Amino acid sequence: MTEDSRIAVIDATAAGKGKRTFTREAIGAGTRSICGVLEKHHVPAKIFLVEEILAKGFPEEFTTLFLSGMSMDKTAIRKAIALWRKDHFGKVVVGGPITSELLSALTTTMADIIVIGEGELTLEELLTKGCLNGRNDNSFAGLLEQINGIGFFSTDGKPKLTQFRRYSTREEFRAFQASTARITDYPNYFSAKVYVEVVRGCSNFGGTRLRLPDGRQCIECGACDGGSLERRAQCPSKIPPGCGFCSVPSLFGPARSRTIDSITHEIAELLDLGVKRIVLSAPGFLDFGREELVHPKPLINPSKPPANLQKIEELLSAVTAIKKVAQQKVWVEIENVKAALFTEAVARIIAKYLPHSPLSIGCETGSSEHARLLGRSSDPQEALRAVKIAHKHGLRPHVYFIHSLPGQNKKTATETAQLMKKMVPYIEKVTIYRFRPLPLSAFSEFPLPPAAMKDPASKIIAETANSVNFQKKRNYLGTIVRVIISEPSFKDKTGAMASILSGGPMVAIKNANERIGEIVDVRIRKVLSDKLLYGEILGEKDD
Repeated sequence: MTEDSRIAVIDATAAGKGKRTFTREAIGAGTRSICGVLEKHHVPAKIFLVEEILAKGFPEEFTTLFLSGMSMDKTAIRKAIALWRKDHFGKVVVGGPITSELLSALTTTMADIIVIGEGELTLEELLTKGCLNGRNDNSFAGLLEQINGIGFFSTDGKPKLTQFRRYSTREEFRAFQASTARITDYPNYFSAKVYVEVVRGCSNFGGTRLRLPDGRQCIECGACDGGSLERRAQCPSKIPPGCGFCSVPSLFGPARSRTIDSITHEIAELLDLGVKRIVLSAPGFLDFGREELVHPKPLINPSKPPANLQKIEELLSAVTAIKKVAQQKVWVEIENVKAALFTEAVARIIAKYLPHSPLSIGCETGSSEHARLLGRSSDPQEALRAVKIAHKHGLRPHVYFIHSLPGQNKKTATETAQLMKKMVPYIEKVTIYRFRPLPLSAFSEFPLPPAAMKDPASKIIAETANSVNFQKKRNYLGTIVRVIISEPSFKDKTGAMASILSGGPMVAIKNANERIGEIVDVRIRKVLSDKLLYGEILGEKDD
């Protein structure tokens, strides 16, 4: 790029039509990863939240626009691009999960370039070939045709996709380091959960057994269970790998891990900048280091071999040895774990280094047969076993379910509700999502289902989840929790919202909007909803 290049990087994740209503306390790793590539090539950049740009506009000094978001954020992305083009002439590049829609992502956003799947290698090639210089025209179409993993408009104005870029190797993946300096661009970085990527890709390369809308169906050839990625990638039924509702294997390939040194270096720098909460992020945390047990074969089996206990302990030992973590001035937790890999030995290691930590377990359905048809990596009874083990070791499991999945009926919904109730003594909460057909997943062509309350089977799941969560929230009544006051309340002019440092629901606090950033102890007084508590700062109204 030219010496005066300066890139505005817009994080539109979960902004929908232009404003986040949920997940405001989470800062993902993807946007910082892209900024890390820009820093490597000495290109100045700054991250903005899309709502900030839509409210205030773009500063004049920026020459190029990057945007990242999901399919649900299409409206916010389009608004930001339209605003950019009122006063700026530089190129517009869109990346993130939205681009798995392929040509549709290009034509609906009217970006100059879309980057599909992993962005680092593609962005590096765009930078080194000078494809991001100049105005938003198609003068670089000839060069762009030589770059894999992108979409653009050709010289005749027609949308075009290049060949899909292969997944990065473990060595290529490890060569990139996410920006830490750019974390301070987020207004709430001091209170948010900041995600640090430790594993990319997924080990579940099994596939759905359900018949797809176009007639494709598994023929039970056995390729899913083998050790050859090439054989799995050439599924005779042309069914994308992984759980039917998930696109991670298609986009990011088999699981591979970062080095422990790079992870701890990133965390230490983030903590020095004022971050208080770290999440070790992965589609499956227990895949960390597991690829070493099958090398040089790719890790495409979700349960064999078992978790690499040595590497997991090395990682957690190194993370908890970081000065501010060791001094208990910050909070570290892990993200998703696969139930099939979660054992007593795993639980002991996690509890040793991250005592009382929350962790997330995907279950999705309570029906064993439904789970098999979906292509799940573990049976629902394995999820029940896992939450019991976690609870036994003082960990706080969260369990995820999805309503309205293909193959759901009243029987599977009832089994799901029954499983939720069995889990109540052992879990902190359940989270349910509505199935959404993701591009590049096996279920991409299924229709978007109605809201849970409009479908009798889905209503069973949603009502049970709400009941379980209210029941679990009542356990907080009268307890004292340590929180960081994170943002002003939308509804109470003098109030504020606070995040429990150890994880948990948001807490509403009165007369606290001038104390943003403070860490205080709060006594929980009320349950306001299945996601929100009300608390009072100790020493103010506490008896």
